[in-house]
Amino acid sequence: MSRGIPRAGARSRQLRRIADRRERAGHRDGPRSIRPPLGARRPGHRRRAPERGGGGRWTTSGPAEQPGGSAHWANLLATTLPGLAAVAALVFTWISVAQVSDELTISEQGQIADRYDAAVEKLIDDSVDVRRGAIYSMQSIMTDSPRTQPAVIDMLSKYIRDHATKKSAAVDKAPDIQAALYALGNRDPSHDGDAVIDLRGVRLRKVELKGASLTHADLGGAVLSGGDFEKADLTGVNLELAVLSGAHLADADLTDADATRADLRGADLTGVNLSRADLTGTRLDRANLTETTWNGANLTGARRPEGDLPDATSSPEATSSPEATSSPEVTLRPEVTPSSRVTPSPEVT
Repeated sequence: MSRGIPRAGARSRQLRRIADRRERAGHRDGPRSIRPPLGARRPGHRRRAPERGGGGRWTTSGPAEQPGGSAHWANLLATTLPGLAAVAALVFTWISVAQVSDELTISEQGQIADRYDAAVEKLIDDSVDVRRGAIYSMQSIMTDSPRTQPAVIDMLSKYIRDHATKKSAAVDKAPDIQAALYALGNRDPSHDGDAVIDLRGVRLRKVELKGASLTHADLGGAVLSGGDFEKADLTGVNLELAVLSGAHLADADLTDADATRADLRGADLTGVNLSRADLTGTRLDRANLTETTWNGANLTGARRPEGDLPDATSSPEATSSPEATSSPEVTLRPEVTPSSRVTPSPEVT
């Protein structure tokens, strides 16, 4: 027999030894280590490849992690946390900006209050230059803080009344008063609130209020002879018993103004809008009435020797008083009785 071919007895003994080793190994490792016999796999079943676990042993991986498990929530948190952190940062930034804005507003209001108090203290200074500087400071305060404009209007109006009601003065010799008039006339009327420019009874000559805004101002009994009111807005102004003789009012707007018994002798009323104005008993001697608008104006008892006032019938809204409607023309020289006598206004030259 050839030496390379094992004998049948040796082959059987070798197989027996292998079987004994497997049997001993099976008894030592237990039934879990016994592998199923080789053969066809069940339909849909696939054996997993062994994975190396801890301790260097080969293990079989368990079932895949299902949604809703701890790993799933961990992945979800890891994805959403950066976005939540960004939103929190934006909210924190917004709150910080709002707080800073509130603090700045409070600080600005405090500074405005300090500036106002300092200006008020300087208004009683003996130096006219110091007082004029305080007035300009108040004008700046109105611009920087519109909410303080009503208080500034009241303060400047009182300042003018206190310094210009005792005797007639020319504004060229009172630069502080002219500065106060300029500040009042060049404000923004939309921030007036309930404040009204109150200059009742002031006595000023040749005031410079060209283009000024004096809407609804109270100038009752004021003496403003020779003043410049060209293109001024005098809508709704009170001029009852006021003296504006020789004043320049060209192209001014006196719509709805109350000029009852006012003195407008020699005034320039060229192009003035007197629509719905009350001119009852107003003196218009020698006044320039070129291109003056009278729509709805009440000219009852207006005095003008020239006799060229418009007829009451020239405008259907010229007047609503019984005296005017009873006559087609406006009475220029009404009969003066003790009960209706008009006290003449002092004419200031």
